[in-house]
Amino acid sequence: MKCPNCGFSFTEGCICPDCGVDIYIYRKARNASIRLYNKGLAYAKERDLSAAVNCLEQSLIFDKGNTHARNLLGLIYCEMGRLPEALKHWIISSNQLPQNNPAIGYMEFMQKNGREMETCNDAVHMYNQALRYLRQGSDDLAVIQLKKSIDSNPDLIEAYNLMTLCCIAEKNYKRALHFNDIVLKKDVKNPTALHYAALLGSAPTAPILSAAQKQEKKKVVSVKRTDSNPDLPRYKRKEKQTNLIGKRDLIVSAASILCTLIVMLVLVMPAISDAKDQKIAELETQLEDFQGTTNMTAEEVANMRDQLNALESENNQLRSEENLQKNLDALQNAVDLLAAGDYEACVTTLSDIDTSQFNEEQLSSYRSLRATAYPEAANSYYTQGKSDFLSNNYADAKPNLENALKYANGENFVDDSYYYLAKIAEADGDIETAISYYTKVIQEYPDSNQLSNAQNALAQLQ
Repeated sequence: MKCPNCGFSFTEGCICPDCGVDIYIYRKARNASIRLYNKGLAYAKERDLSAAVNCLEQSLIFDKGNTHARNLLGLIYCEMGRLPEALKHWIISSNQLPQNNPAIGYMEFMQKNGREMETCNDAVHMYNQALRYLRQGSDDLAVIQLKKSIDSNPDLIEAYNLMTLCCIAEKNYKRALHFNDIVLKKDVKNPTALHYAALLGSAPTAPILSAAQKQEKKKVVSVKRTDSNPDLPRYKRKEKQTNLIGKRDLIVSAASILCTLIVMLVLVMPAISDAKDQKIAELETQLEDFQGTTNMTAEEVANMRDQLNALESENNQLRSEENLQKNLDALQNAVDLLAAGDYEACVTTLSDIDTSQFNEEQLSSYRSLRATAYPEAANSYYTQGKSDFLSNNYADAKPNLENALKYANGENFVDDSYYYLAKIAEADGDIETAISYYTKVIQEYPDSNQLSNAQNALAQLQ
């Protein structure tokens, strides 16, 4: 057993002979982690990937340094089509164990197959877009995105489950069974797929036709289908047939009013503003030409000025309302991006929002969203930037690390980001920038794990 405090190895007892630390609880936690890893490995061999993921995640809770559990979890995520999560665990594993670690080989393989990685990343984006379309009620567009996602990454289990749900909603049970069977072949006890299987087991089936009816059907249908899988359904949301006709009419009326308001905001209000701008310009021209070309009285001029001021005030109000609605739409878009896990796009959208017209409630929502999205985006940019740096891909690593610092707020990777940027600047020949970054690490982060590296690098440059 190696002491977690000083690293001294010993075989007997729970007290470290070197530093005197009691490692009884640590040993118990490590043994629990190993048991859960073995259990997860057994589940993985049985193709019960969901149970294996659950066990391995619990194993890492007990011992984050269990590289065997982390590497296996990455492999299972890769099998389930969740490559970004797999890569994240392999990067952590390679940092914990830099020598003789299979995770390094896994990452090298993924780097050699960069095109496949891009395709899988596109599949995740299309899956997230499908989720957004479903929330908006655009089932047709969601199915198109899911079809593309499955074509790009045939291992993405979440996409199959969502497609199954869409088919069940459209009562196309045969097609739903097709996608559900694919999931259960990859993950034999996937909870979501088993739930859908139970629903499909109680779904109404097609009536059994007699021989005469089958013969009659053959006469009517003249084209024989050769596709082994039924067509994808046309996903158009249907109204539920209930007795609450009044409620349905109320919902339709509310939707119509909402659509009318959106049209007013998007189309009519800009047109009104443009018309008023033109009217204001005409009045200003008339005022400028008053002395030389008109015979208007002073009272008429005063009335014209009042009319001009009223139009300008009204136009400014319309512009203000239009700008406020634009920023509120952007805020809602940022909320949707955060829910979909697209943190980079979320913080980019938040950066473009003008909050000067927000009320207290809207401003509170904006600040809360920033407080949630910025740390997630910073961590995502840092993880990608570090991966690019370790792969010597400095061109991509630099903007990712800079974005990580832009959205970070005291996270524990800030000093590492400055150090990596210093190394990139040094490699690019920008010695002045490299020195400034090394100096920042030394002066502002005296407890940094990169402190000695920064001091040595700075001494060599000076």
